[in-house]
Amino acid sequence: METRDSLLEKLMAKVKEDKDFRDRLLTNPNSALEEAFEIKIPDDFNVVVHQEDSSTAHLVLPAFAELTDSQLQQAAGGGGNYCYGPPWY
Repeated sequence: METRDSLLEKLMAKVKEDKDFRDRLLTNPNSALEEAFEIKIPDDFNVVVHQEDSSTAHLVLPAFAELTDSQLQQAAGGGGNYCYGPPWY
């Protein structure tokens, strides 16, 4: 399975080389990603794409994920493997 960083690297390379893909990514990101990377994004998961310009910067904050007591206990004891991020990578 690829990491989030490796997927983002591939995405940025494709955006730089393919203007049509970039335009589709801005107008319909879920569909553009599914087609380009042969993946299925769940219907209830939305990808939002922002394009920066010389006067605007976008900051993306990670979702705040609360762990259950059981998950906290496993994490503190070194057990379990929890990774939070999009469910499709």
